[in-house]
Formats: sequence, structure tokens, C-alpha cells
Amino acid sequence: MNDLAIAVPGYLGPAGDLSSRIAAIGEEDIPTEWTPEHVQNRMVEAFDILARSGTRVGPRQHANGWPAMIHEFSDLVDAQARALAEKEKQQERAARPTADELSRMNEALKWPMAYLDGRPLPSDAMMLWAYATALGRDMAAMLHHRKKRAMALADEMMRRHNAPPHRDDKGAVKDTREPAVIEAHERRAAIAREVAGLANAEMAKANLSKHAEIRVQARAVFMARCREAGCLPLQVKPHEAMPGRCLSRTNLDRQRKIAAATVATGLRRAGIAVR
Repeated sequence: MNDLAIAVPGYLGPAGDLSSRIAAIGEEDIPTEWTPEHVQNRMVEAFDILARSGTRVGPRQHANGWPAMIHEFSDLVDAQARALAEKEKQQERAARPTADELSRMNEALKWPMAYLDGRPLPSDAMMLWAYATALGRDMAAMLHHRKKRAMALADEMMRRHNAPPHRDDKGAVKDTREPAVIEAHERRAAIAREVAGLANAEMAKANLSKHAEIRVQARAVFMARCREAGCLPLQVKPHEAMPGRCLSRTNLDRQRKIAAATVATGLRRAGIAVR
């Protein structure tokens, strides 16, 4: 059984019919005061309602200009299609959120902004978890996709910051970065040339088996000299590139529980009626 479902009282997994889940919870299971578990349950419910409130695109009609024989046959198909479309419309109307459900949804979706302002990690963790739980999405895949995006963004930020200055055909610097960034790159380039010259001289005298070791030492010397000169290349970690959006599964569960507890405390203090 999905451990996410266990954490939410009455949650039966992603379901298209929210009323059946609410019926399973029962009025007697609604706590007398706000609890973290009930907050999480309401967040899952909110994303379920949000998913059901979208507009569904109906089936496309057959093209005009078909041969008469096809049109005659299509009359039979159309009759079945109309009956099916009408059934789908009835089901859609039945599944459409009620005014009370929309009110509950709007209330819950405002909680992160109201009670978790300035705390992006817990807020994002609870929202992501509730979304994935309500819609039955693969949490591991979602987190992996986010991490890949953060890593790519971090690499791009470092590449742009540490890149050589752009020059025109005459060699003049044409760059929108701060002058200090360009000056730091020039210092690094000078240090790199000096260190590379020393390393190449050592490798020319050393056995081939020592070359890898010399390169490692040269890299350490380069970084040490850049640190002394105050021109270290920018290093960006994934969680720095996307603050509050790089979560491991363990940290996500921890942060969303923190978020739920914080929201529950805020709701109690504000005197909001439990529903």
C-alpha cells in the first residue's frame, strides 16, 4: 500500500469521485480542532477538486465532403456518438465540483501563502506531495525531473558567469556582466596559463603514469591561487539554483509534515472553524 495514503486519514488513493472519499472519512472522523493530518487531507482534497474543475474537450465531429456512402454509414455512428457524448456530459456534470467543494478548495490552496510565507521548502513540499497524491503521480519521477532541471540551471548559471568576456571583431569587450566579473575571469585565465606551463614542464620530465597525478595537483594549485587572488570561479549547487524546489523523498516527507503542523497551528490560532 502507498505510504502516502496511510498518512492521510480516510484517503483511498487517487479517485475520480471525491464524494466517495468524503463519505469514507465520515463526519465523525473530522477532528474537533485542526490537526496536521486533517490539513494534509484537505490539501489532497483541494487538488482533487482542482483537477475535476478543468474543462474537458469533447470528441471531434466527422469531416465534411465525405462520399455519400460514408455519410450514410456515419449517420449510424453519429447516433451512437451523440448518445455517448450525452452520457459523458451527464457524468461530467455529476463529477463537477459543487459550490461547497470549490469553497473548500479555495480555502485550502490559500493556506501555504497565509501560514508558510517565507518558508518555500515546507510550502513547496506540501503542495507537491498533495498534488502527486491526489492525481496518483509518480513522486520519485517528479522529484528526479526537478533535480535534473535544477542541475541544468546550475550548470547554465556557472557557464554564463564564468565564461570568457564577449569581444567584437576588433577585440573590444562587449559584455553585459559586471566589470568585476570580467576582471576575475582575466585573473583566472592568467593563473591558468601559468599553472598549465608548470604542469606541462613537469609532465615532459615525468613518466606517463604520473601525468594524471600532476594534472590533479595542478588543479589544486590553480584553485588555491584563485582563492588567494579572490577570483574563484562561481560554483552553484542545484538547491541554490532552484531554492525550495530540490527535495529528496525523505526531506520532502519531513518538510511537508512541518508545513502541515505549521498550518494547523496557524488555523487554530486564527480561530478558523474545522470543516
